[in-house]
Amino acid sequence: MPSDVITLRDMASLCPGWVSVSCNRCDRRGKLRTRRVLAEHGPDLPVPTLRRILAADCPKVIDGEIRDVCGIRFPDLKD
Repeated sequence: MPSDVITLRDMASLCPGWVSVSCNRCDRRGKLRTRRVLAEHGPDLPVPTLRRILAADCPKVIDGEIRDVCGIRFPDLKD
């Protein structure tokens, strides 16, 4: 795995407690408890994979709108 890929372990060290989640295409916003995310997915999961998991119920992903895809991001990680 390339060294520039951030894992959940990295996310937990950068954002202890909570990490903000938002979409730059719609009004979806929230926070995730980092301890719970680590417990559910393990420390070595790449953050881009977590994005796909969280976006699985996005209406834009479900509808298959290629030109208007989900824009999920983690502002606390400056991604």
